[in-house]
Amino acid sequence: MMNNYFLTFDVGGQFIKGGAFNHRGEFINASFSFYPAKSRKSAEVILDNLTNIICNQINRILDKNYLIKGIGFAFPGPFDYGNGICYVKGVDKFNSIYGLNIRTEIWERLTKRGIFNRISNDAIFFFQNNVSMFAIGEWENRELDSKVNRGLFLTVGNGVGSAFLENGRIITNRYDVPPNGWIYNLLFYDSIVDDYISHRGIMRIAKEIGIAENIDGIIEKYELGDYRAIELFNKFGRYFSEVLTMINKEFKSDVIVIGGEIAKLFNYYESGLVENLEDKTMPIMLSKQTELCTFKGLFEYYKRF
Repeated sequence: MMNNYFLTFDVGGQFIKGGAFNHRGEFINASFSFYPAKSRKSAEVILDNLTNIICNQINRILDKNYLIKGIGFAFPGPFDYGNGICYVKGVDKFNSIYGLNIRTEIWERLTKRGIFNRISNDAIFFFQNNVSMFAIGEWENRELDSKVNRGLFLTVGNGVGSAFLENGRIITNRYDVPPNGWIYNLLFYDSIVDDYISHRGIMRIAKEIGIAENIDGIIEKYELGDYRAIELFNKFGRYFSEVLTMINKEFKSDVIVIGGEIAKLFNYYESGLVENLEDKTMPIMLSKQTELCTFKGLFEYYKRF
């Protein structure tokens, strides 16, 4: 009797995080691992890296009677998720695999590996949007279906990712959400949302205000009561609230969940954000473990097949 396992991968520009779920649907903590993404390398290097990562993850399963029944990748867009084709370009990552069918390319490489016989003949191999998977994972983990109808989920790091959920389902093309459910490319002031609500958005304000430090240096200044650092985070919070008000006008979310690296700085820009929100009673939740929720979302998605 073989035990079925499902592999999950959360792909970022710098790192790829991996994990696995067992046949009982439990996440195996010991399977959690980090790999370099090699996203600026040639297509050959990236594809070989993705294949090696899958093999590495399989080798981390300690159960002798295992069979891989599914592999899910949470990948940033633009991406043709149904067909497994990457359309990321011009953002300093994964440019070399633009237009390639990643699923076919990886599968071909896997068939040449000895470990391939541990992958089930009917294994499901799919790609999904990383923020959508994070959103589904958060929705399930927090059991939001029993509390709310609609949720807006954001991951803020080098850019801003977004997902709109209604009753646990992703809404991508409807009058009350932006095309694809993506807010990063919406016009905002002299540019787009991505240039304001992100790590570089914070650095942009720092430059305007005349602070030369990196994020850690800015936080240090803030802790010491430096008025410029306080002004910086207040301004970032205000921009954030303006974006939330803009995108929530039509959708009317019941809750906002923020994940990603910039969620960890929430204490610093919270007052600037909340003070400027139109709806000050809006519950804002912070994700404790963005990647674990992404894994969970992939597993929930896999169960729907």
